[in-house]
Amino acid sequence: MRVHQCVTTLLLSLGIVTASLPAHAQPYPSKPIQVIVPFGVGGLTDIVARVMAQRLSERVGQPVVILNRPSGGGGIVGTESAVKAPPDGYTLYLAANSLGIYRHVRAPDNPLSFNPEEDFVPIGGVAESAHVFVVPKSVGVKTLAEFIALAKAQPGILTYASAGVGSTTHFPPALFAHESGINIVHVPYRGAAPALVDAMAGRVSLFAVGYSGAIEQPIKDGTLIPIAVTSAKRLPYLPGVPTLVELGYPNIVFPIWTALFGPKGLPKDIVIKLSGELEAMSKEPAYVAQLYAQGNPVAYVSPDDLGAKLKRESKTLGELIKSSGVSFYE
Repeated sequence: MRVHQCVTTLLLSLGIVTASLPAHAQPYPSKPIQVIVPFGVGGLTDIVARVMAQRLSERVGQPVVILNRPSGGGGIVGTESAVKAPPDGYTLYLAANSLGIYRHVRAPDNPLSFNPEEDFVPIGGVAESAHVFVVPKSVGVKTLAEFIALAKAQPGILTYASAGVGSTTHFPPALFAHESGINIVHVPYRGAAPALVDAMAGRVSLFAVGYSGAIEQPIKDGTLIPIAVTSAKRLPYLPGVPTLVELGYPNIVFPIWTALFGPKGLPKDIVIKLSGELEAMSKEPAYVAQLYAQGNPVAYVSPDDLGAKLKRESKTLGELIKSSGVSFYE
């Protein structure tokens, strides 16, 4: 009888312990994951996000849903919503390297409400591409030199589009305009997709668009003329288009990388889980081919290396912006 009572007491105790286990002890993920993209549908970051989300969903057995937050500010406003997300692994953030620019494009009296390097937890790199300087056919130029000549002949008349102030599509043409001594007017949009639409329609004169499959056909049919790329070496997709370095602008080397982050406080075990999935995906031929077909080769980066990369590039870009004298305060 005593033995029976002891066993019963032990089982009851175990039941109490089991009932008191915290909810986060459930295997992760146990419900759908949201990924905030601070830009609109159809831009480079969105394209990468959707390819990544589809494969990640298959691997973890839960839906991975993209939430586009193209609310202006070159992605800053959408990023603010990601900062405020609970650090439970169910709301993540797919950033472009504009995350390293944001602090440098705000006036001193209008600082960021977050710290890009401290308020996000790096999870892993996803892909890397570069910008293509494209001009509409209607502009009537076929080379960077011709564009510069036209801009100098019509100061303040030509325009350039961007996905918003401080976005990756804003920085390269602004720096180029400064270094080449031309006066072209910035026209910010709420994302790359609407900027691309207006570029194809000839409503802007230049757009430094991130290379993706979205511009393949407009370039092939002559709607858009590629005149330069911002990568250190020529893009394999556009081998005939020179880099800005080749054309005499050594400071303008600006690839576009995309990476997954979580809000501050994201548990380490979740970071390890998600980073491991990204790394494994980067070795899958079908996934690699799918991203490559969109013009965004896989570029996995570990959490530690991603954090160091963000800090390094933010510092370098800040110094470049300061030394160039280019102002992004708008």
